[in-house]
Amino acid sequence: MDTEQRWLWGAKEKPVRALVLSGGGGRGAYECGVYKYMEGAGLIPDILVGTSIGAINAAAIASGKTARDLETAWLSTRTRDIQRFWRLRPWRSIYDTSPWARTLHRFIDFDALARTEKRLLITATEVEKGDLRIFDNREVEITPAHVLASCSIPLVYPWTRIGDYHYWDGAVMANTPLSVAIDAGADEVYVVLLSPVGERYIPPPRWPWQAFAVMLDLALSATFENDIKQLERINQLVAQQMDEKHRYIRCRVIVPSREIGLLQILRYDPRTSRELIDLGYQDARQALEEKN
Repeated sequence: MDTEQRWLWGAKEKPVRALVLSGGGGRGAYECGVYKYMEGAGLIPDILVGTSIGAINAAAIASGKTARDLETAWLSTRTRDIQRFWRLRPWRSIYDTSPWARTLHRFIDFDALARTEKRLLITATEVEKGDLRIFDNREVEITPAHVLASCSIPLVYPWTRIGDYHYWDGAVMANTPLSVAIDAGADEVYVVLLSPVGERYIPPPRWPWQAFAVMLDLALSATFENDIKQLERINQLVAQQMDEKHRYIRCRVIVPSREIGLLQILRYDPRTSRELIDLGYQDARQALEEKN
């Protein structure tokens, strides 16, 4: 912690640490690798924020799963454990996610989650109103339905109904909900992106499917760019002693050092998961050790 941050935080105050995990389907094994490094370095989050696959990883950690537990779950999960082609009518999506409902318990201890002292916030998009909905474990008991709601990619997966409302993937509105962590009171935030867009040079796509991948990643990263600007404004106001609601917010971003293909969103393969876990660990070590 530098001198300015120590003065802004208070020398004896412990920062509230948040881990923000973005969406990206099968690419989420990368987040497991990042958390593996953080756990080993003693960087244990007080607040977990997640969207889509990030919601699953966040809920797993909040429920008390260790990095090793999470790694074991990823390495035992295949595409057939997540989805199957839709066979029922009426048609609402390409895939049926009923296998996910069973596989979630491989990742998350829902009984322990109901008792956790950690704060968990996961996002979903309310179809009827088009609003971003934040499920907060301080307000509702997080169930498999809440987690699946955050993972319900429009058209690809069916929406999830909770009560009188239907929900799609939280990434429709905010794939990397940094602002949610800020609003929850975090002043030390670790953000894990599953795309390098905005963090390193991306060459112009040569093929249509490459163009689609870049377009999707650009759309998913847009809200994060706005959140970063909000964070910078808050820090400027805190430094000027014009914001009494926040402390100085330190943000660390971990991003893949190489591109992870778009097709990995819908594929879950132990061999690929192993590679992504190792990549996430290496990238986290490089990003965090360089700044400590």
